[in-house]
Amino acid sequence: MLESYSPPHQGMGLHLHGSPGDSGLRIMAMLHHAAASQAEHSLLWPLCAQLQRLGQSVLVIDGSQSESARTPGLAQLLSQTAWQAATELRSLAERNTESRRVATLPARLGLARLRQSAQDSGLAPLSALQRYVRGYSTVLIYASAEALTPLLGEQSLQPLLVLPPDTEHLIESYRQIKHLAVFADTHCTLAALEGSAPPEGPQRYDWSRKQSSHQSAAQDSQTRLQRLDALLQCSQRHLGDAPVLLRMRWRQVSDLHQLTLHMLKTACILPMHEHGLQAVPGADAAALPSLAWSH
Repeated sequence: MLESYSPPHQGMGLHLHGSPGDSGLRIMAMLHHAAASQAEHSLLWPLCAQLQRLGQSVLVIDGSQSESARTPGLAQLLSQTAWQAATELRSLAERNTESRRVATLPARLGLARLRQSAQDSGLAPLSALQRYVRGYSTVLIYASAEALTPLLGEQSLQPLLVLPPDTEHLIESYRQIKHLAVFADTHCTLAALEGSAPPEGPQRYDWSRKQSSHQSAAQDSQTRLQRLDALLQCSQRHLGDAPVLLRMRWRQVSDLHQLTLHMLKTACILPMHEHGLQAVPGADAAALPSLAWSH
């Protein structure tokens, strides 16, 4: 959807003082639903690329993908000591910085285990995660509302919910909004993707509606706006607050800049806590077994 990018707006830099890790870990979240995954990916990776352009080292915790022996991820990370896991990810962060790639970890199983791991450590879930992902300045959790809700606790975090260009997913979107509002007292940011621009050239005739294709496209756009407005009103009436709505227009890079700035403002920033990584007495980092993280 947004294939090319202009330089980030200078105002974004005001949200990114200091070197990565100096002020803590920035946590963002994007909601995942299988039926809307294509639309979600069209925004997920440009957002991560924009964050990297701002000097952030980004790690995507991908709850849409399961870990396995061939593709280890968060579950395997949690089975290590926090010190050993941080050593693994720090090396990964350095490699991805050099290649300008966004690091991702499969995390469907790991996110389910994170809450129990946090309870065992006496920490909040996101604080427990922070112990394992040092070396990154920004972590974006990409997971379903059901997987994300137990992790939020009392943290101030506003997940991003992507709405595809069609109107078929609005009911499912409201279900996710309601789940977060009821079980986590958290409200979303809605990124409404608009369809591609109509093809240039002479107008076609829409025989099913007995009008031009441009008239049909205009009617579809108006219907979608009405349903989006109904979604916001329903959220306001029944959930106590309406989500923030951001329009993502076709090839409008300024919209991506606005979204990036909004995500920076609404991210959860975990300060450096006193629970340092416990080194293994007498152990050498180079001697520890290494996992072949796949990205």
